[in-house]
Amino acid sequence: TGHPCVGKSTFALKLKERALKHESKTIRHVVIVNEQTACPDQTIAECYVDSHHEKSTRSALKAQFDREVAKAASCHKKTKNDSHTLVILDSLNYIKGYRYELHCISKAVGERHGVVWLLNDATVAKQW
Repeated sequence: TGHPCVGKSTFALKLKERALKHESKTIRHVVIVNEQTACPDQTIAECYVDSHHEKSTRSALKAQFDREVAKAASCHKKTKNDSHTLVILDSLNYIKGYRYELHCISKAVGERHGVVWLLNDATVAKQW
């Protein structure tokens, strides 16, 4: 999570790359959920143009996150091993209650959950 233009998407891609290359080979598949995947018919600007669109976008992101986590958990239960899928939600996620809902989705299916908060100097973010 973090404010716009602090490098969340870049970090998500780096995390995906590092997780897949890690010597433990624990992670075999990475899914990145973001506005482009949850709302493919809209640009990011259109997703957040007003409060109505923002609410719809958050709902779409949460629904896709829920599907991906449930899919990873069902594979986990079939193999009776640790889950080999990392689901990354690459979005603003700055609302505490929204993050808690995402936490509950993960815990409901027995998966681990973590939040990475990216910070950047406001002047750097404004330059982007």
